[in-house]
Amino acid sequence: MGPSLMDYLRLARPHLSFRLISPETLEHLEQLARMMPAVCASGFECRLGDTAPLADFGVRFLPGDGSRAVLAGREDAGFQFPEVLRAHPVYQRMRRFAQQWDTPGTLLNEEIEDIFFEFDVAGPLPEVPVPSFFLDFEKPARRRLETMEEALALLWGEPMSPTVLARVRACAEALPDGARVFAVGAMFSRRFDGVRLCFRGLRPEAIPDYLARVGWPGEPAVLAALIAQVSDRSERLALCIDVSASVLPRVGVECQMAEGMEAETERWTLLLERLVERGLCLPAKRDALLDWLGHTHSRAHPELFPEALLALGRTLDPEAVATFVRRISHIKLVHTPGQPPEAKAYLGFLQAWVVRDAAKKKFSFGDLGRLRKAVRR
Repeated sequence: MGPSLMDYLRLARPHLSFRLISPETLEHLEQLARMMPAVCASGFECRLGDTAPLADFGVRFLPGDGSRAVLAGREDAGFQFPEVLRAHPVYQRMRRFAQQWDTPGTLLNEEIEDIFFEFDVAGPLPEVPVPSFFLDFEKPARRRLETMEEALALLWGEPMSPTVLARVRACAEALPDGARVFAVGAMFSRRFDGVRLCFRGLRPEAIPDYLARVGWPGEPAVLAALIAQVSDRSERLALCIDVSASVLPRVGVECQMAEGMEAETERWTLLLERLVERGLCLPAKRDALLDWLGHTHSRAHPELFPEALLALGRTLDPEAVATFVRRISHIKLVHTPGQPPEAKAYLGFLQAWVVRDAAKKKFSFGDLGRLRKAVRR
């Protein structure tokens, strides 16, 4: 049995404020972490306007860190899910999906970049915690809807409903130039006969008009006013909608910053201050989020790092420094017609490396792939 995610999560624990995640909730998250492999990317979902310090848990599976091999059930993966998970029908279907994803030349292998589990944690865990399941497409993916159909047929054990599929296709075809589906969600943990579609490339002012075209049953002007409160303090927005036989009322607007491993305290501070002003974020939670940002590296605290991780670095590059980066992935505004809006923060916990970039003659954050490329130069 290889290392579990708990071997990594213990490095996050000192930086998780009880204003965001209560000790009881953290205990439940740690139970989940012991069931999961030591993935390079995980995180937490926290509600910003609610005094209750509750959080959900996210686990990202990637090809490069070996976690895809774990999901596929490969014997050489070094970690196995507990038997109680392996015996459950949902995990068995996810294994069949991952076997296709792990096979070179298949549609799933070519089009899907990574997989994300999202566990809803509202109290003590059930014997078999079942996550919502998200797949992210490769940036140059060209057959997104076909990939989605094949993936969801494997995950659900049956083809998509023709009615749902027709509505999904209509939503994709209504996208303006430059916008695309970047992720699809299957809600195993919730009663929902449909999918979640996540879009990038929609301009802030185009989001309400797009929703009106696809039959969203809300008031575009109300949503436009909400978006206007954050669009000038976000570097890009993403739209998430739930699609069944129709487009459902609840929508999410993700506020994102430019991609990068470094913590961007100033930019997030500006957005969080706006949310506090609008009553969407409690000041105590704003402060806890900003305190989360930073990183921990192995040269400062070698005793905290799993030996297997340190050994990997020594094998590939003696100068590489194992690092855990604490980021805010994004902040989501959730809008449901007739209800007050809600803000959620998604905290990222990323295992990375500080590596020397020979071309730029400086050190920078990078993932395992960058470390291996540096070694080959």
